[in-house]
Amino acid sequence: MAKRSTRWVAAGTAIGAALSLLAAAGTAGAAPSGTSGRATTVQANSNVRSGPFLAARIHGTTTKVTAADIDCWLDGDTVTAGGYTTNVWYRGRVAGYDRSNAWVWGGNVNVGADPAPGIPGC
Repeated sequence: MAKRSTRWVAAGTAIGAALSLLAAAGTAGAAPSGTSGRATTVQANSNVRSGPFLAARIHGTTTKVTAADIDCWLDGDTVTAGGYTTNVWYRGRVAGYDRSNAWVWGGNVNVGADPAPGIPGC
């Protein structure tokens, strides 16, 4: 009887852990409400700016991986960080920033390529 109980506890623990991971992943990838672009995420420590340039006003800096809804991309200032260089910037909504015109450097937006396929130019 003890072996059967131990198996059920182990199975329940594994299922619970898997569901927790799925819930966390779903939350991180969820787009801000009221969006119409491509849902993605922005990396932690990313500056959210008023334009696609380093001189543009910084609205804030993300403190964790943050949901975003990207409308379009534009060539802006070239930035090199973490061994990656691109001049692509993405515009859209970033969760936690009450702005529809937020810009984030392409190296910090998790879309896979710059510019990302399926996201139109601005």
